[in-house]
Amino acid sequence: MTDPTFAAVVALAGDDGEWRVAARMWNAVLRFDVDQVAHLFRIEDGRLAGHAVCAASDPAATPYTVRVAAPADGWRELLAPVPRPFYQDLYGAMTRHGFVVDGDFETFFAYYPAVRRLVELLRDARPREGIA
Repeated sequence: MTDPTFAAVVALAGDDGEWRVAARMWNAVLRFDVDQVAHLFRIEDGRLAGHAVCAASDPAATPYTVRVAAPADGWRELLAPVPRPFYQDLYGAMTRHGFVVDGDFETFFAYYPAVRRLVELLRDARPREGIA
């Protein structure tokens, strides 16, 4: 997964009405692990305030509110322009394809529509050509 895909989503979320409604009043650090790389999204009052990248084992990768982890191949499938069955949504990937979620589950499910929208924005931000 290329860092520009994850970094680009910060601007997309700022202009996205669906994200703003789904994430309203949310304060969190949402962490997406791709292999051993942690992508940390800081969310302040429902606004995607920043993105940082570090090694998943780096102490800077904690604390987080919610973490979603999967191998790069799983993320590649989830973010495909037309995902295969059970990759269309993060919940399907969690139940059928080994994506791991941990952290504050009450927050995760309360803000699941925001997490789902962020995945959709990542899908839109992903380069369409030259994907490894």
